[in-house]
Amino acid sequence: MDTKSFTTLLRKIIREEVRSAVRTEMKLLLNEQKTNHKQVIQHGSQLHRMAEQNPYDISFSAKPAKVAKPKQFVKDSMLNDILNETAMSSQPVEQDWPTMDFRSEMAQTFGGVGYVDNTPHVAPAVDFDHRPVNMGNPAVAATVDAMTRDYSALMKAIDKKKGISK
Repeated sequence: MDTKSFTTLLRKIIREEVRSAVRTEMKLLLNEQKTNHKQVIQHGSQLHRMAEQNPYDISFSAKPAKVAKPKQFVKDSMLNDILNETAMSSQPVEQDWPTMDFRSEMAQTFGGVGYVDNTPHVAPAVDFDHRPVNMGNPAVAATVDAMTRDYSALMKAIDKKKGISK
């Protein structure tokens, strides 16, 4: 057998084998079950709701959140599902984080300006690299003054202007 006839015969065999393998794979792909995108979205939403629950609350007796009845916003079902999820998740922040109500008068408890053992907090004597802070520098003094100033009167005036009473 000469080289030319050998290469043509080899190409023919390879072509037939590749065609057979491709047909087998295509049959598997065509018969494969299609992904239900609606189920995937619902599963993801369910996981998101589970993740939003308080991770420190290990009591499983809590009532599930009320689920609003879905509305028909648009004809496209996938877009409508997304719009319904968005509409359901747009609740006031007070409901999402009921304990997050930081006010300026609470700053003392967070290590801000305040008194500990009846002594006022003073500016630190050293910086983060443990170098002494130069209070003779006017820029440093102004910054420390701004950071340690009591802003409670200002915040009360702002609240009064907004009409918020506490």
